[in-house]
Amino acid sequence: WLKPCNKFNNSSVVVLPFLATMAASQAYPESAVGAAAERMALEPRPALSTQDMPLRQYLDTLVVPSLLPGLNAVAEERPENPVEWLAYYLLKNKDKAPAAEATQGTEASPPAVAAST
Repeated sequence: WLKPCNKFNNSSVVVLPFLATMAASQAYPESAVGAAAERMALEPRPALSTQDMPLRQYLDTLVVPSLLPGLNAVAEERPENPVEWLAYYLLKNKDKAPAAEATQGTEASPPAVAAST
């Protein structure tokens, strides 16, 4: 959009020709409607409830922050029964804030579960 002009000095800026011909946005036939749409787009919106969130946002916000450290711990520990171990880990750590990743290494590991035969 903008590029330095070496004619004068390095700090001068020249507007590209196609920008000079651009007027108001042509997205709406009436500029008042366009301005109202822009104001509406910039207004703060209330947070979505968990039922209204898209699936990806729900998982990224509420599930992954708890599940990922548990899966990392399973990968490090490699218990005999990883599903039960992960379930115990998730129940034990369900009240911890997702941002508390720094304290993850200080948590006690769930007890080793003997493989059932």
